[in-house]
Amino acid sequence: GSSGSSGMESYSQRQDHELQALEAIYGSDFQDLRPDARGRVREPPEINLVLYPQGLAGEEVYVQVELRVKCPPTYPDVVPEIDLKNAKGLSNESVNLLKSHLEELAKKQCGEVMIFELAHHVQSFLSEHNKSGPSSG
Repeated sequence: GSSGSSGMESYSQRQDHELQALEAIYGSDFQDLRPDARGRVREPPEINLVLYPQGLAGEEVYVQVELRVKCPPTYPDVVPEIDLKNAKGLSNESVNLLKSHLEELAKKQCGEVMIFELAHHVQSFLSEHNKSGPSSG
């Protein structure tokens, strides 16, 4: 019963594959926010990734942020909604800057799955800002 669309994965297959890859990479820092991802209702992915600075070997971590990505049903041909939550050690200014970078990046990556790229960008941004600043709020 093949319908002749050779090698073209459906949106939900592509989304699933990406989520599996992310879960493999980020482990417990990856959260699937859909109420019932295993149920019959195929909701497009909505995920949360807890991200830390990249490539830290025994350094102190001063910054972290959660990347929340809400995908439309036709992701990755449509840009997902990107949110940054619970930032630690970053000013609002930095968070806003990072968010606008991510939105630019998402537009460039449109048509390809991009959550990994976005997460990677967040991690390199964090490693640039991983300084112990003044501890006043």
